[in-house]
Amino acid sequence: MQSGGSGLNVAECLRQGAVGAVGAIPGTTLAHPFDLLKIRMQTGAAPSLLAAVRGVQAAHGPRGFYRGLAAGVQQKVLTRGPMFLASEAGTQLCERQLGLSRTPAVFFGSLGSGYTTGSLAALAEWRKVLGSGERGWAGGSVLRAGWGSGQIRSVWRRVHGAGVRNAIFDGTFFGASHWLRTTQTGAMLGPGPCYAAAATAAVVTDYAVDVAVKRSMAQPPTKAVDGVLSTAARAVATEGRRVFVGLSAKSLEFAT
Repeated sequence: MQSGGSGLNVAECLRQGAVGAVGAIPGTTLAHPFDLLKIRMQTGAAPSLLAAVRGVQAAHGPRGFYRGLAAGVQQKVLTRGPMFLASEAGTQLCERQLGLSRTPAVFFGSLGSGYTTGSLAALAEWRKVLGSGERGWAGGSVLRAGWGSGQIRSVWRRVHGAGVRNAIFDGTFFGASHWLRTTQTGAMLGPGPCYAAAATAAVVTDYAVDVAVKRSMAQPPTKAVDGVLSTAARAVATEGRRVFVGLSAKSLEFAT
C-alpha cells in the first residue's frame, strides 16, 4: 500500500484483501473448534477449556466441534476481504482531512474501517454463535426474527457491538503494528514479530468487549439485550480476571 501523501493503491489493497479472504477459508476451518470452545467459555457454558471440550464431546461427538462453521467462514470472508482497503482508505482520509501524521492516522482510520467491517459481518457472526450453542439455531434469519418480535433495537445493539469490537481490534492492531515497524526495535525484530505483538495487544484490548458481543449473540434474536460497552463493563466489574477465561482457546485458535 502506498503511504500517506500518495494515491490510494486500490489494486494492492484488493489483492491483500483477496488473499486474506481466500486464506480465511482453510484457516477458519482448521481453527473453528477452538473458536467454538472460546465461545462456550465466554458465554458461561463452560468454566474451563477442558470442560468445554468435554461438554461438546458429550453432547454432539466429534462433529460438534464444527457447529456453526459455515457462518464462521462467511464472517471471516466478509471482514478480511475489505479490511486492508478500508483501513488504508480510512488512514488516508484522516491524513488529508484531519492533518494527522501517519501513525495516529493509521489508528483512527482503522477504528472507522474496523467498525464498518465488523458491522458488515455481524449477522454472520450472530448465526455462528447461535449455531455453536447447545441447541444450535433453526430459526431462519436472525434479522427477520428480531424484527418480527419487535426487538429491532436489540438487533442493532448486536450489530453495533460487533462493529465497536472490530474497531478496537483493528485500531489497536494496525496502529501498533505500524508504530512498531517504524521503531528501531521493530526493525531489529522484523515484520513477523511486530505483527504478532500487535495482534496480541489487539486481542487483549478488545477481549472484554468480545465477551459482551458473544454473550449478547448467544441470546435468541427475540430477546432484548443491553449495550455492548455497559455489558462489558459489568462483566469486568463482577467477574474480574475470570472474564478472560477464554483466552486459552483464543491462543490456540491464533496458533492454528
